[in-house]
Amino acid sequence: MQHSAQPGEASETPDLSVSVVTYNSAHCLDAFFESLSAQRGVRWELFVVDNASTDGTPDMLRRQMQGNVTLNQRNTGYGCAHNQNRERFRGRHVLFLNPDVTFAPGVFAALAGFLDANPRAGVAGPKVLEGPERAPFLPRRFYPGEGMVALDRGLRRRDYGWIGGCCLAIRRQVLEEIGGFDRDYFLYSEDTDLCLRVRRAGYRIGWCPEVEVVHQGRQSQTRLSEYAMARNLFSGVAIFLGKHYAERDVRSMLRFQLLAARVVLALPEGLLRVPGRGAAPFRRDRVRARLDACREWLGNRGYRSFPLDGRSYKIAARQMHLLFEWAWKGGFPLDDY
Repeated sequence: MQHSAQPGEASETPDLSVSVVTYNSAHCLDAFFESLSAQRGVRWELFVVDNASTDGTPDMLRRQMQGNVTLNQRNTGYGCAHNQNRERFRGRHVLFLNPDVTFAPGVFAALAGFLDANPRAGVAGPKVLEGPERAPFLPRRFYPGEGMVALDRGLRRRDYGWIGGCCLAIRRQVLEEIGGFDRDYFLYSEDTDLCLRVRRAGYRIGWCPEVEVVHQGRQSQTRLSEYAMARNLFSGVAIFLGKHYAERDVRSMLRFQLLAARVVLALPEGLLRVPGRGAAPFRRDRVRARLDACREWLGNRGYRSFPLDGRSYKIAARQMHLLFEWAWKGGFPLDDY
C-alpha cells in the first residue's frame, strides 16, 4: 500500500517507508489506521510484519491493507521483524512505528522534513507522550549502565544519546550503513543500540518536540505479569551492556546490581515507602527481575555472582559522586539510570 501527497503521484519514489511490527495488536489497530489515513504532505509506503499474533490481528491486517503484510509463523522479535522489510524500502527515509501509537496528521511530514533540513541528523523522533497519564518520554543523553561506568565523557552533555523506538525516523542510507537492527535483541534496548550505532557512524540524534505522538505502551505484553515484563526489559539492558562495555566492566556492573537487588529485597517493606505517598519506589517484582537477569548473564558465561572486585568499588565511588551531584545541583545528573 503506497500513499501519495497528491493524486497521480503513486508511481514516484516515496519520501518515507513506514515499517510496523504487530503482536496481538488487534485492540490498537482501528485507532492506528485512522492516524495513518490522516497523514498529508508527504509520500509514504507501508509495510507490516505480524509476529504470530493469536488475537485476530492477521485478519484485521488483511482487511485493512491490500498488500505488504508479512505473517510470521513465530515471534522473531521486534528488531528482527523490522529487518524483514529492509530490502523492500524505497523511501529516502524509514519510519519505525509501533501499532499502539496515535498521532496527528502532520507527523510524517514533520519527521521527513526535519531529516531533509538537518543533514547531520541520522535519526529523528517526535515528542512522545506515554500511557494514560501522557507522561513525556524525552530524549536521553545518557545510556543504560552509565550510573556505574561512563560510556561517554562528562555529565554536562548537549547532544542526545537516544530516543524511544515507538516512532523513530532514520535516513535509509544510514540504516543500510549500520546494518539495521541488531538481531541479538528480542524486544527491549534495540532502539537504544540503534541510536548509539548511528552516533558512532558520525550522525546526530534529532528531536522534533513541535509534533507529538501518544504511545499506549506495552500493549503487546498485557497478558504478562509485572515480573515477566521487567525480566524482558532487564534482559535487553544486559544485552546492551554486553555489546557496548568491556566485558570485565559488565561483569562488575551486574555483580554490583545483583548485590544491590539482594539488599533491597532484604529490607522491610516499610523502609521502601516514600513518606506521604504510600507506594514503594522499588517494586519487588521488578527488583527480582533485575536480580534474575543479572544472575542469568553471569551464569551463562561461567562467572560467579560474587565476590565483588576492584571495579565494583569504582562503581560504588561513581554512585557516590552522582549522589553528591544530585545533592549539590538539586537534580539528578543522569536521565537514564
